[in-house]
Order: sequence, then C-alpha cells, then structure tokens
Amino acid sequence: MNKSHDQIQEELKKLQNAAGKPLVDFDKVEEYSVRLRPDDKVAPGLFVPDPLIPGGYKAHSVTLKAMKKDIFYVSSEGFEDLEQLIQCKGCNREIDAQFWHFCPYCEASFSS
Repeated sequence: MNKSHDQIQEELKKLQNAAGKPLVDFDKVEEYSVRLRPDDKVAPGLFVPDPLIPGGYKAHSVTLKAMKKDIFYVSSEGFEDLEQLIQCKGCNREIDAQFWHFCPYCEASFSS
C-alpha cells in the first residue's frame, strides 16, 4: 500500500522513542535533497560519490528505480526505530524495506 506524505507524517507523530517521548520533533523539520546520477558501472544497491556533482552520488539505474524518493530522516536512532528488515527471497540479503520499493540488488519484489 502506498501511503501519502500526510498519512506517513500522521503515523510518525504517533511514534515514541524508548523514553516515551515523541520520536519526531516536527518543529525542527528540515528538507534535504541529494543529487543522484545514473551510472550502470556502479554495482546495484550501492551509491558512490560523483566526481562531477559536488556532494552528489552515482548509482546503478536499478538502484535508483528501487529507492523510495521520499525518505524521512528522523535521527540516527530514528532509522533504527523505523527499520523494516526483511530477507530478500531473491538474493537472501537483509534489506531495510523503509528505503526500497523492491530489492536494489536483484530486483526481487518484497511482496509475500
């Protein structure tokens, strides 16, 4: 199920950390953009610094298609609180599904 940005934000507002405090401080929201460029010489599932785009990265075209475009960065602890670790049925790699629509390594679907 694809959720809208607003639906995800409402769910995030309900989350609490281990201390029982809100996981996300929406008063300190910042938006970041990362410039990505396709390069099929890069192995699938990886991002490498792009020498042509300062602060940018290169990635395989499959990796870019697999990547979720709106990623909520909460904090280093927030990623762990929101992680959705699954075992890819195609390549047996452990994948954090919060970042991917399908496996960036072998293109296998995550649906059961």
